[in-house]
Amino acid sequence: MFKHFLSNNRFKLCLAVQKQLQSNPHSVKLYSKTASQRKQLGGFEYKEDTSGFKNSVAVTNTHLEVKETTHEKLEFGFEWLRENCRCTSCYNGITNQRNVQIFDIRTDIQPTNFSLSHNNLKIVWNDGHHSEYALDWLRVQSRDEASPTEVLWSGDMSAHVEYVTASEIKTRNGITRLIKSLLEYGVGFVTNVKPDIQTTKEVIRHIGPPQQTLFGSMWEFSDTMDHLDTAYSNVALDAHTDTSYFIQPAGLIIFHCIKRNCEGGKTLLVDGFRAAREVELESQALYHCLKTIHTEFQYLEKGHHLASLSTIIRHKPNGRINQIRYNLYDRSARQPSQSRQFYQSVRRLAAAVRKPEAEWWLTLEPGTVVFINNWRVLHGRSAYHGQRSVGGAYVHMGNLLSRARSLALIK
Repeated sequence: MFKHFLSNNRFKLCLAVQKQLQSNPHSVKLYSKTASQRKQLGGFEYKEDTSGFKNSVAVTNTHLEVKETTHEKLEFGFEWLRENCRCTSCYNGITNQRNVQIFDIRTDIQPTNFSLSHNNLKIVWNDGHHSEYALDWLRVQSRDEASPTEVLWSGDMSAHVEYVTASEIKTRNGITRLIKSLLEYGVGFVTNVKPDIQTTKEVIRHIGPPQQTLFGSMWEFSDTMDHLDTAYSNVALDAHTDTSYFIQPAGLIIFHCIKRNCEGGKTLLVDGFRAAREVELESQALYHCLKTIHTEFQYLEKGHHLASLSTIIRHKPNGRINQIRYNLYDRSARQPSQSRQFYQSVRRLAAAVRKPEAEWWLTLEPGTVVFINNWRVLHGRSAYHGQRSVGGAYVHMGNLLSRARSLALIK
């Protein structure tokens, strides 16, 4: 969003004013101007911080620009600034909500005067209102949220992801370590947990409440086919994401092997973001299909018909991958547009997912709870014979991100 908006003439004039100020601070008068007066001066008015800070501000006919000591420029529209005044009449600091509505703001809103001192910007608006903004606050609002860097991975990551004990999860340090691991790798573990549903629920609630679905809020499955889903069987399951048929798939899936007396039944984890990146590096055309061609996912059971139409890969507004919705079991028979290109792209993604070197196989034992970012990490299992009962829950992605922000992991 950082734009160089000054024309050559305007930029030269700005430099001239700046040099004049540096050589003789009292030789240039800075005073309020109307838009028409600013137009005569090249469309802007320029001021430096009067307290010795090396920041400066320029005002054009449409927006305000802050020039940082790093030479970075931050641009803010007049309407945005006026709407986001944080004085007590414009903003409720108790509820953290605006008092001013967009229809309350004049369409021709603009400053009549402004000053910059001690990294605080003061503006007098043409509606008579006075606003004050800290440059640090403006800087935060001008950029995307910062979060721990996602680490793409293949194979066994047990030496890298976090293992937090049931007692540590109750502390700020413990929950921070777990969530940081989920943000970086998409996986984290809690150990020494009593193998029952209630204790598992208490552990999960440190991140957020279990999500209520047709499977319940907390669920437990074995091979009894309580629901018409292959998870409720003992057959092998290829790597996939869960709840692809939800309008918004669950953000976290949590598993706890409550009982285990069987052969097989190992858990499979695969980094879906790494697989997607592999496709992107090999073929931009196929990757484009994965993020633009919609396919329908569905779940059918008596009394339930869930369906969602979505692309397999979704991106954030800043272009970074945000979600992979990959489940070859749950796609409906509805034909996608550009059918041939769709199958080519999914086949290539499946090849990246199924690479043996990409797979992390582990055995879940009673007492260990695994947290999985369901928007990123695919899970599956090997077939098993014997007794194996797994409990767990889903958690909304919003709850995970909210907890991360409250712990300052996302800023």
